[in-house]
Order: sequence, then C-alpha cells, then structure tokens
Amino acid sequence: MQKMKFDISRLKGKLGQMRDWFFRHRLPYRLIFLIMGIASTVWFLIRVIPKPSRATYPCMRVAAPFMSGFVAYLLAVAGLTAVSRRSRRKIINVRYGATVLLLAGVIVAIAVIPVNNPAVLFQATETRTGPEDGPNQPIGEAKGIFPGRVVWVWNPDATNEKFEHNNFDNYDFFISPQNNNPEVIARMFHDGVLKLTGKKNINKAWDAMFKYFNEKKHNRKVGYTKGEKIFIKINQGQAGWVLSQEDKKNGYALPSTLQKGQEMRKASMEPTETGPYAVLELLRELVNEAGVNQTDISVGDPMDPIYAHNYNVWVKEFPNIKYLDRSSTSFGRTLIKISEKPLVYYSDKTTNDKLYDVIENANYVIMMAVLKSHGAAGISLTAKLNFGNIGRNGAAHLHYSHIANRREGRPTNTGYHKYRVFVDLMGSKYLGQNTLFWFVEGLFGGGASEVKGPVKYFMTPFNNDWCNSMFMSLDPVAIESVGYDFLRTEWDGVHKHDAVNNEWESMPNAYGVDDYMHQAADTANWPKGIKYDPDNSGKPIPVLGVHEHWNNPVDKQYSRNLGTGNGIELVSVPEDLVKSIEKGNKNELR
Repeated sequence: MQKMKFDISRLKGKLGQMRDWFFRHRLPYRLIFLIMGIASTVWFLIRVIPKPSRATYPCMRVAAPFMSGFVAYLLAVAGLTAVSRRSRRKIINVRYGATVLLLAGVIVAIAVIPVNNPAVLFQATETRTGPEDGPNQPIGEAKGIFPGRVVWVWNPDATNEKFEHNNFDNYDFFISPQNNNPEVIARMFHDGVLKLTGKKNINKAWDAMFKYFNEKKHNRKVGYTKGEKIFIKINQGQAGWVLSQEDKKNGYALPSTLQKGQEMRKASMEPTETGPYAVLELLRELVNEAGVNQTDISVGDPMDPIYAHNYNVWVKEFPNIKYLDRSSTSFGRTLIKISEKPLVYYSDKTTNDKLYDVIENANYVIMMAVLKSHGAAGISLTAKLNFGNIGRNGAAHLHYSHIANRREGRPTNTGYHKYRVFVDLMGSKYLGQNTLFWFVEGLFGGGASEVKGPVKYFMTPFNNDWCNSMFMSLDPVAIESVGYDFLRTEWDGVHKHDAVNNEWESMPNAYGVDDYMHQAADTANWPKGIKYDPDNSGKPIPVLGVHEHWNNPVDKQYSRNLGTGNGIELVSVPEDLVKSIEKGNKNELR
C-alpha cells in the first residue's frame, strides 16, 4: 500500500510539473497532449506487462485514461484520414472527428479500468447478501453429549484493553505476554469444557468426551486408552510464507529488528493466529487430568512451522510433547512426513491429496481454530483450518470452491448447492470424522483479512474492545454456524473497523458463505451430481451436525434456547450472555 501511494503521488507530481512547464512555454495543446499520451503509454506498458495485476494500482488508474485516449486518437486520425482520402472528399473533418472519439475513449477507459476497491467490486458482483435461510430454521441432526451445544466463554479481563495492534517499532504484538492474562485464559478454557460436558470435575469432563467419541465412531462407550495418539491442529498457517534462514536459526522467533525491504516478513508475523495460553491449558488438562502421556500428544500446523512465542511457553511445562515440523528437527521439533498415498479424494473428481503421517496415525484430532474473516471463503473457522493438513506446500489448489477468488478481489462463486471442498474435509475419516473436540479462539478477533492482525469488535458485548472469547463444541457444523453468526454480525459492511485490517468489511456477508454448512447438515443440499465421499469408500458421508442462525445478535438465541426446535443450543459463561427463554424475543436478525 505504501508503494502504491508513493507511485501515484510521484506520477501526479510529475504530471503537474509537466503541465506548468508547458503552460509557461506556451506549447501547442496538441503537442502537450501528444507528450502526455506518449509518457502515460510508456509508463503503463513498462509497469503492467511484467505484472498484469498492477493495472488495478491507483497510479495505473491515473495513467490509463491518458494512454487510452492517446491510442484512440492515433487510431481515429489514421482511420478517418484513410477514409477521407479514399473518398477523395473531406466529408469528414478528421480533426473534429478524432476529438470526439478521443473523449469517448477516455470515458470508456475510466469505466473499464479495474477498481482497486473490494467493497465496490463486491457490490457490483452480487447484490444479495447474508444467508439464504432465516432465523431459527435448523437443518440436520445435532451432535454432542448435549446435542447441538456450543459453549461461548467471555471474559474482558483476558486481554490488555490498552493494546491497539501489532507494532514493530516497540516490538508489541497481540501474542506478547503483557497483552494476555494466562490465569484468566486458563480458567475460561476450564470452565468451557465443564459447561460443554455438564460435568463438575475436569477429569470426568474429558472422560465423557472420549466416551462420546468412541461410542459414535467405534460403537464402544470407552474412555481414553493409554498409548492412543492425539494430534492437536493449531492455526499457524502464515509462519512458512517468507521465513528467512536467520529466522530459522533463531528458532522461528519474531525478529527484534526489521531491516529495510522486509515488509513481507512483517506480513507473515502479523496475522491473528493461535496464541500460547489456550493450548497450554489444553495440554495441562490432557496430561494432568485425562492421563495422556506427553509422548502421545503431537501439536502443530503440519504445513508450517511453530513460532517460538508458542513453542517456548509450551515446552517449558511439557518438554516431551511432540512439536511438529515437516522440514527440520532443530530446536526440539519432531519431523513429520507426508503420507505415502492419497488419503482425501475430492468429490468433484478434480484431484486428491495426501496428508501427514501424524494425522494418518492419530486416534483423536483436536481442532484449535481462530475467529476471523477470510478474503476468499468469507470466514475462517474449524473447517478452513483443515487446509493446513494438506500434504503439499500450500492449499491454493482448493480455493476454487470458495465463494470468492481472492486474486480477483470479489465474490465470483456465490450462492448455494455448489461444490464446497470444506464438506469433504469435514467428512474425511482422517480429519472431521476423527475429531474429538472443536475449539475457536477469539481472544483477539481476527480482522477482515485472514493474513493481517486483529482489530477490536463493535458488537455487544465487545463494545470496541477485544473479543475476549472462546467457543467450543462437539458438533462441527454447529460451531461453524455460531462463529458465522458472530462474524457476519460484526463484519456487516456498516461498521468501519481499524484500518490496519478492514479491507474486506462485507465479505462474511457474501451470499452463500454458509453453503458448506447447509451441505454438511443435509444431503438434500448437495450439488447436482455430487456425492461427498472423501474416503473413496463408495459410501457417501453421513449428516455431520446441525446448522441454524440465531434469532438476533442481541439475544443470540437458537431453537434449543427458545424451546422451539432441535437445532443449536448456545450456552455461555457467564450465563447471562445468551438471553433466557422468558426474556427472549423473536426479532429477526438485522
């Protein structure tokens, strides 16, 4: 952005200097036009031919009308002169005819040059917004010890309210110790697990979760067995973007200084991703309460390394847990490998993917996602987190099924009953159907772009503070639905958030963001000709959970809260965050 601002200001300055010089020397207007047309054309071609996407830059949008007008003028003069000579009569005034075409060319150029404004592109592409279904219309079959239950824990003391956003001048980041309260965060996670299972003891709570999972998957109501493997998937997806050799030598630590030209390194370290303290409490409960051996627990984002600000906190208490890396065993990391054969087969028959050995061999998966919007998918929660499990250098090959093509900057695949790769990943026997527990960290709510830092939220009860929230569930569709309702309410295109990350204000409300939830909840919503079978077993996946929208963003009630249906039940800590049935109303979502 800084570079674009510099280019446009420099171009405007040069054009202004040229204009003043021409006027002082009283050059003919035709000569002025020719010089500016040639200069603009040369500038545009030099910049855009090597990289066509530069045509959307503001500086190019300034130069393009001059270039287009100049080219149109030359063509008009040549064409009209030829016609006039051929007819042997000057039935057409070449000069005036060319001028008219010049003006028309400038107008057309201004109209067709791409606009570098996602909001404008969004409006021009799709006028319908939000979900297709209205409030309190549950779809699917609720899952969980308490079917359809999603727990929301909120405590404004979890984070530092005075922290604004990542600052490389004073080395202050959202994951820094001074911006987090580990004791409060640990209590939030602990209380959420108890609320999710209905138990008063944390050991019994985890035993109940393992028994529910094993009964559902193996038809055996048994708890955790010693030696069984647990893979904890975190959100650290930007860590592998542009790590330098120096970063790797430092154990993937954030650099204390950033030299000129390292803007991309900054970008890779800013995103709202997994922080250390919720995962630390999870490890404490698994090891100290559920009795899982450290060596049977693996933590990481397989496609990318773990940053030191997480690793250093975890390894201090749990040195024998396996902290994953796919390229190195340095700094206490455990090397993982890509599976020998494909393990996920996409149901539109386009391709398949390998995963990693740690996933193939896991008895249980725990998904630790982050609450944030996404420039292509609209939202990024637990379903999107599976992209980091793909056994490739990246998952860009799967973006075609999103509602938007992020490179084009606008929703191009909106609507319902379309193939969505999320459904395959949620239905995979190695991924979604092998997941014990779904968790979304919202301590610092992500902004409009998934690759940038957090911003403060406006909706109740956040009220221009950090989200200070956690979400957890045993129903993968229900937790996506609740997260979606929070994100589409916050990112409604009306509120204007901190400019550090508000590029995609309206994206969570693009039409069809929840299409994959509809399909995961009910086979009747599958696209024509698609049968989701990610395991290539010949058997379509079952109903994965329940989908529903709340009645309104103030009361936040679903059908089980209202006592009107068998959909989602949103419960909270503290309890008064979700209105009781007696106090609830039935206003529609704004």
